[in-house]
Amino acid sequence: MSTSFSVERRASYAGYETRELVVAGNGPTILLVHGFAHASEAWRHTMDHLRAAGRAAVAVDLPGFGRADPLRPGALVPQLDMFLTEAIRQHAGPEGVVLMGNSLGAALALRASRSSDLPVAGVVALDTAGIAWKPLVSIGLGPIIAVNHLSAALGFSARLHRALVARIGPRLLYGRKSAVDPETVAELVAVATDPAETHRLLSLGARLKAELDENDDHGGVRVPMVVVQGARDLLVPVSAGRILQAANAGSRLVVLPHAGHCPQLDATAVIAQLARELAGISTETRDIS
Repeated sequence: MSTSFSVERRASYAGYETRELVVAGNGPTILLVHGFAHASEAWRHTMDHLRAAGRAAVAVDLPGFGRADPLRPGALVPQLDMFLTEAIRQHAGPEGVVLMGNSLGAALALRASRSSDLPVAGVVALDTAGIAWKPLVSIGLGPIIAVNHLSAALGFSARLHRALVARIGPRLLYGRKSAVDPETVAELVAVATDPAETHRLLSLGARLKAELDENDDHGGVRVPMVVVQGARDLLVPVSAGRILQAANAGSRLVVLPHAGHCPQLDATAVIAQLARELAGISTETRDIS
Protein backbone atom coordinates (compact mmCIF):
# COMPACT_ATOMS: atom_id res chain seq x y z
CA MET A 1 0.00 0.00 0.00
CA SER A 2 1.27 3.47 -0.85
CA THR A 3 2.04 5.91 1.94
CA SER A 4 -0.18 8.98 2.24
CA PHE A 5 0.15 11.78 4.74
CA SER A 6 -3.51 12.81 4.79
CA VAL A 7 -5.58 12.48 7.96
CA GLU A 8 -8.89 10.63 7.72
CA ARG A 9 -11.87 11.77 9.76
CA ARG A 10 -15.66 11.65 9.87
CA ALA A 11 -17.73 14.71 8.99
CA SER A 12 -21.34 15.68 8.33
CA TYR A 13 -22.69 18.07 5.70
CA ALA A 14 -26.36 18.82 5.00
CA GLY A 15 -27.36 15.84 7.10
CA TYR A 16 -25.12 13.33 5.29
CA GLU A 17 -22.46 11.54 7.30
CA THR A 18 -19.26 11.15 5.33
CA ARG A 19 -15.52 10.58 5.44
CA GLU A 20 -12.94 13.15 4.42
CA LEU A 21 -9.17 13.24 3.98
CA VAL A 22 -7.37 16.32 5.25
CA VAL A 23 -3.90 17.81 4.95
CA ALA A 24 -2.99 20.89 6.96
CA GLY A 25 -1.33 23.85 5.32
CA ASN A 26 -1.49 27.50 4.34
CA GLY A 27 -3.64 29.52 1.99
CA PRO A 28 -7.28 28.98 1.09
CA THR A 29 -8.38 25.38 1.52
CA ILE A 30 -8.38 23.43 -1.74
CA LEU A 31 -11.59 21.39 -1.63
CA LEU A 32 -11.38 18.29 -3.84
CA VAL A 33 -14.53 16.72 -5.28
CA HIS A 34 -14.29 13.24 -6.84
CA GLY A 35 -16.12 11.81 -9.82
CA PHE A 36 -18.76 9.13 -10.26
CA ALA A 37 -18.12 5.79 -8.52
CA HIS A 38 -14.95 7.18 -6.93
CA ALA A 39 -14.20 8.40 -3.43
CA SER A 40 -11.77 10.77 -1.75
CA GLU A 41 -8.89 8.33 -2.38
CA ALA A 42 -8.96 9.48 -6.01
CA TRP A 43 -7.13 12.59 -4.74
CA ARG A 44 -4.65 10.79 -2.50
CA HIS A 45 -1.56 11.53 -4.61
CA THR A 46 -2.70 15.08 -5.37
CA MET A 47 -3.05 15.70 -1.65
CA ASP A 48 0.45 14.38 -1.02
CA HIS A 49 1.78 16.95 -3.51
CA LEU A 50 -0.22 19.71 -1.84
CA ARG A 51 0.99 18.69 1.61
CA ALA A 52 4.60 18.73 0.42
CA ALA A 53 4.03 22.28 -0.80
CA GLY A 54 2.46 23.31 2.51
CA ARG A 55 -1.05 23.83 1.08
CA ALA A 56 -4.27 23.05 2.96
CA ALA A 57 -6.59 20.57 1.25
CA VAL A 58 -9.69 18.49 1.99
CA ALA A 59 -11.17 15.66 -0.11
CA VAL A 60 -14.70 14.51 0.72
CA ASP A 61 -16.70 11.38 -0.11
CA LEU A 62 -19.87 12.51 -1.89
CA PRO A 63 -23.18 10.99 -0.72
CA GLY A 64 -23.73 7.67 -2.45
CA PHE A 65 -20.02 6.92 -2.77
CA GLY A 66 -17.09 5.84 -0.66
CA ARG A 67 -17.91 5.85 3.05
CA ALA A 68 -20.65 8.47 2.86
CA ASP A 69 -24.34 8.00 3.54
CA PRO A 70 -26.44 6.90 0.56
CA LEU A 71 -28.36 9.35 -1.56
CA ARG A 72 -32.03 9.71 -0.70
CA PRO A 73 -35.09 9.23 -2.93
CA GLY A 74 -35.79 12.01 -5.41
CA ALA A 75 -33.60 14.13 -7.65
CA LEU A 76 -29.91 13.43 -7.09
CA VAL A 77 -28.01 16.53 -8.18
CA PRO A 78 -29.84 18.89 -5.78
CA GLN A 79 -28.82 16.61 -2.90
CA LEU A 80 -25.19 16.77 -3.99
CA ASP A 81 -25.47 20.55 -4.38
CA MET A 82 -26.68 20.91 -0.79
CA PHE A 83 -23.90 18.66 0.48
CA LEU A 84 -21.16 20.57 -1.34
CA THR A 85 -22.65 23.93 -0.35
CA GLU A 86 -22.32 23.11 3.34
CA ALA A 87 -18.84 21.62 2.89
CA ILE A 88 -17.72 24.85 1.21
CA ARG A 89 -19.13 26.99 4.01
CA GLN A 90 -17.55 24.87 6.72
CA HIS A 91 -14.09 24.85 5.12
CA ALA A 92 -13.98 28.46 3.93
CA GLY A 93 -11.69 30.75 5.85
CA PRO A 94 -11.23 34.46 5.17
CA GLU A 95 -9.93 33.63 1.68
CA GLY A 96 -12.73 31.23 0.79
CA VAL A 97 -11.99 27.88 -0.84
CA VAL A 98 -10.60 26.80 -4.17
CA LEU A 99 -12.69 24.02 -5.70
CA MET A 100 -11.18 21.27 -7.79
CA GLY A 101 -13.47 18.59 -9.21
CA ASN A 102 -13.24 15.75 -11.68
CA SER A 103 -16.10 14.63 -13.96
CA LEU A 104 -19.25 14.62 -11.80
CA GLY A 105 -17.27 16.48 -9.15
CA ALA A 106 -16.28 19.13 -11.70
CA ALA A 107 -19.92 19.62 -12.68
CA LEU A 108 -20.85 20.10 -9.01
CA ALA A 109 -17.93 22.47 -8.43
CA LEU A 110 -19.03 24.60 -11.39
CA ARG A 111 -22.59 24.74 -10.10
CA ALA A 112 -21.30 26.01 -6.75
CA SER A 113 -18.98 28.53 -8.41
CA ARG A 114 -21.97 30.19 -10.08
CA SER A 115 -23.49 31.11 -6.73
CA SER A 116 -22.78 34.61 -5.40
CA ASP A 117 -23.66 33.38 -1.90
CA LEU A 118 -20.78 30.93 -1.60
CA PRO A 119 -17.19 31.82 -0.61
CA VAL A 120 -15.53 30.23 -3.65
CA ALA A 121 -12.25 31.87 -4.69
CA GLY A 122 -11.58 29.80 -7.80
CA VAL A 123 -12.36 26.53 -9.54
CA VAL A 124 -10.38 23.92 -11.47
CA ALA A 125 -12.65 21.69 -13.56
CA LEU A 126 -11.17 18.41 -14.77
CA ASP A 127 -12.96 16.63 -17.66
CA THR A 128 -16.36 17.99 -16.69
CA ALA A 129 -19.40 15.73 -17.02
CA GLY A 130 -22.62 16.98 -18.60
CA ILE A 131 -21.35 19.29 -21.37
CA ALA A 132 -20.56 16.88 -24.21
CA TRP A 133 -19.95 13.14 -24.34
CA LYS A 134 -18.09 10.70 -26.50
CA PRO A 135 -20.20 7.94 -28.16
CA LEU A 136 -19.50 5.46 -25.38
CA VAL A 137 -21.63 7.64 -23.09
CA SER A 138 -23.77 9.73 -25.46
CA ILE A 139 -25.74 6.68 -26.62
CA GLY A 140 -26.80 6.25 -23.01
CA LEU A 141 -25.85 3.68 -20.42
CA GLY A 142 -28.63 1.29 -21.41
CA PRO A 143 -26.43 -0.93 -23.64
CA ILE A 144 -23.76 -1.12 -20.92
CA ILE A 145 -26.39 -2.05 -18.35
CA ALA A 146 -27.68 -4.72 -20.75
CA VAL A 147 -24.20 -6.23 -21.08
CA ASN A 148 -23.92 -6.29 -17.30
CA HIS A 149 -27.30 -8.06 -17.11
CA LEU A 150 -26.02 -10.60 -19.64
CA SER A 151 -22.93 -11.33 -17.56
CA ALA A 152 -25.18 -11.98 -14.57
CA ALA A 153 -27.48 -14.22 -16.63
CA LEU A 154 -24.49 -16.21 -17.87
CA GLY A 155 -23.48 -16.81 -14.28
CA PHE A 156 -20.22 -14.89 -14.28
CA SER A 157 -18.61 -15.36 -10.90
CA ALA A 158 -17.80 -12.36 -8.74
CA ARG A 159 -14.14 -13.16 -9.29
CA LEU A 160 -14.47 -13.08 -13.06
CA HIS A 161 -16.54 -9.92 -12.86
CA ARG A 162 -13.84 -8.20 -10.82
CA ALA A 163 -11.22 -9.32 -13.32
CA LEU A 164 -13.20 -7.73 -16.15
CA VAL A 165 -13.59 -4.50 -14.22
CA ALA A 166 -9.87 -4.49 -13.44
CA ARG A 167 -9.14 -4.81 -17.16
CA ILE A 168 -11.64 -2.23 -18.42
CA GLY A 169 -11.40 0.30 -15.58
CA PRO A 170 -7.87 1.60 -16.22
CA ARG A 171 -8.71 2.30 -19.85
CA LEU A 172 -11.59 4.53 -18.74
CA LEU A 173 -9.59 6.37 -16.08
CA TYR A 174 -6.09 6.75 -17.48
CA GLY A 175 -4.55 8.02 -20.69
CA ARG A 176 -1.19 6.32 -20.18
CA LYS A 177 -0.53 2.73 -19.22
CA SER A 178 2.65 3.79 -17.48
CA ALA A 179 0.60 5.94 -15.07
CA VAL A 180 -1.72 3.13 -13.92
CA ASP A 181 -1.59 2.74 -10.14
CA PRO A 182 -2.53 -0.80 -9.00
CA GLU A 183 -3.88 0.52 -5.70
CA THR A 184 -6.27 2.89 -7.47
CA VAL A 185 -7.42 0.07 -9.76
CA ALA A 186 -7.98 -2.16 -6.72
CA GLU A 187 -10.18 0.53 -5.17
CA LEU A 188 -12.24 0.64 -8.37
CA VAL A 189 -12.65 -3.13 -8.40
CA ALA A 190 -13.74 -3.02 -4.76
CA VAL A 191 -16.62 -0.72 -5.73
CA ALA A 192 -17.92 -2.95 -8.55
CA THR A 193 -17.78 -6.21 -6.63
CA ASP A 194 -20.34 -8.18 -8.67
CA PRO A 195 -22.93 -7.71 -11.45
CA ALA A 196 -25.63 -6.68 -8.96
CA GLU A 197 -23.57 -3.88 -7.43
CA THR A 198 -22.37 -2.81 -10.87
CA HIS A 199 -26.02 -2.63 -11.99
CA ARG A 200 -26.79 -0.35 -9.05
CA LEU A 201 -23.90 1.94 -9.94
CA LEU A 202 -24.76 2.03 -13.65
CA SER A 203 -28.40 2.81 -12.89
CA LEU A 204 -27.30 5.59 -10.57
CA GLY A 205 -24.95 6.87 -13.26
CA ALA A 206 -27.76 6.94 -15.83
CA ARG A 207 -29.89 9.05 -13.50
CA LEU A 208 -27.06 11.46 -12.76
CA LYS A 209 -26.21 11.79 -16.46
CA ALA A 210 -29.85 12.59 -17.29
CA GLU A 211 -29.99 15.29 -14.63
CA LEU A 212 -26.67 16.87 -15.65
CA ASP A 213 -27.62 16.81 -19.33
CA GLU A 214 -30.67 18.98 -18.61
CA ASN A 215 -28.37 22.01 -18.30
CA ASP A 216 -27.26 23.54 -21.57
CA ASP A 217 -26.05 26.87 -20.16
CA HIS A 218 -22.41 26.42 -19.26
CA GLY A 219 -21.57 30.06 -18.49
CA GLY A 220 -22.06 32.08 -15.35
CA VAL A 221 -18.93 31.00 -13.48
CA ARG A 222 -18.15 34.08 -11.39
CA VAL A 223 -14.64 33.20 -10.18
CA PRO A 224 -11.27 32.55 -11.83
CA MET A 225 -11.40 29.17 -13.54
CA VAL A 226 -9.00 26.71 -15.11
CA VAL A 227 -10.58 24.13 -17.41
CA VAL A 228 -8.54 20.94 -17.78
CA GLN A 229 -9.17 18.29 -20.40
CA GLY A 230 -7.37 15.02 -21.00
CA ALA A 231 -6.91 14.52 -24.73
CA ARG A 232 -7.14 10.72 -24.29
CA ASP A 233 -10.41 10.82 -22.33
CA LEU A 234 -12.71 8.06 -23.65
CA LEU A 235 -15.81 9.57 -22.04
CA VAL A 236 -15.64 13.36 -22.45
CA PRO A 237 -14.26 15.00 -25.63
CA VAL A 238 -11.85 17.94 -25.70
CA SER A 239 -14.67 19.96 -27.27
CA ALA A 240 -16.42 19.91 -23.88
CA GLY A 241 -13.53 21.81 -22.36
CA ARG A 242 -13.54 24.28 -25.23
CA ILE A 243 -17.29 24.88 -24.81
CA LEU A 244 -16.85 25.52 -21.10
CA GLN A 245 -13.91 27.85 -21.61
CA ALA A 246 -15.67 29.80 -24.37
CA ALA A 247 -18.76 30.26 -22.21
CA ASN A 248 -16.77 31.91 -19.40
CA ALA A 249 -14.69 34.92 -20.37
CA GLY A 250 -11.28 35.04 -18.76
CA SER A 251 -11.09 31.34 -18.03
CA ARG A 252 -8.11 29.25 -19.08
CA LEU A 253 -8.11 25.94 -20.97
CA VAL A 254 -5.34 23.39 -20.40
CA VAL A 255 -5.36 20.30 -22.65
CA LEU A 256 -3.13 17.52 -21.39
CA PRO A 257 -2.16 15.41 -24.41
CA HIS A 258 -1.44 12.18 -22.53
CA ALA A 259 -4.16 12.30 -19.85
CA GLY A 260 -7.42 10.38 -19.75
CA HIS A 261 -10.68 11.00 -17.92
CA CYS A 262 -8.97 11.53 -14.55
CA PRO A 263 -6.02 13.88 -15.10
CA GLN A 264 -5.25 13.86 -11.38
CA LEU A 265 -4.15 10.26 -11.89
CA ASP A 266 -2.17 10.79 -15.11
CA ALA A 267 -0.61 14.16 -14.32
CA THR A 268 -0.76 14.54 -10.55
CA ALA A 269 2.02 17.11 -10.19
CA VAL A 270 0.56 19.33 -12.91
CA ILE A 271 -2.93 19.18 -11.40
CA ALA A 272 -1.63 20.04 -7.93
CA GLN A 273 0.34 22.93 -9.40
CA LEU A 274 -2.75 24.31 -11.14
CA ALA A 275 -4.66 24.32 -7.86
CA ARG A 276 -1.80 26.09 -6.11
CA GLU A 277 -1.52 28.69 -8.85
CA LEU A 278 -5.23 29.40 -8.78
CA ALA A 279 -5.10 29.79 -5.03
CA GLY A 280 -2.59 32.57 -5.66
CA ILE A 281 0.01 31.10 -3.36
CA SER A 282 2.47 29.41 -5.72
CA THR A 283 5.82 30.96 -6.50
CA GLU A 284 6.76 28.40 -9.13
CA THR A 285 6.34 28.68 -12.89
CA ARG A 286 5.93 25.59 -15.04
CA ASP A 287 5.14 24.96 -18.70
CA ILE A 288 2.17 22.58 -18.75
CA SER A 289 1.05 22.84 -22.36
